[in-house]
Amino acid sequence: MEVIIREIEAALDAGFYYLAIAITLTLPDICAALESPQGRTSGALYRDWYNAWLAPSYPAVTADDMYSLRCGLIHQGRFGQGNMQFGRILFTLPTPQRNVFHHIIMDDALNLDANRFCRDVLQAVRRWYAANQGNPVVQGNLPRLLQFYPHGLAPYIIGTPLIA
Repeated sequence: MEVIIREIEAALDAGFYYLAIAITLTLPDICAALESPQGRTSGALYRDWYNAWLAPSYPAVTADDMYSLRCGLIHQGRFGQGNMQFGRILFTLPTPQRNVFHHIIMDDALNLDANRFCRDVLQAVRRWYAANQGNPVVQGNLPRLLQFYPHGLAPYIIGTPLIA
């Protein structure tokens, strides 16, 4: 899990905000799948994870809003699927003046600071992992989580870095 988190942080630091936001929005799915005996997630599990671990930091954003945001971005390349309480989601990016506009509702639009939002989700994931690292279901599902193998993965590919 830490490798995924570090890559999102690196994307933020490099200014790859679209990439950081997209992968960040999948993290509740990853955590929910790790907690699931079947190793799979669903919309309901995503919403449950959001409500338990992130909703207290975003009281104006419902689990349905967050799931719609995730589905819209991942599947259609847009923020939301039209079934949210907001007409638009706006992610502001860093400015030379270092202004931060975060969690602001303007008319029917929700403004989130891309950096802060992603880092809030990462912090929630780290809290979730600390609370669940001893969970036998999570431990059983972790070997199937995408991982970086700097020297390959025997018996498949040896000597070449890969993600598997």
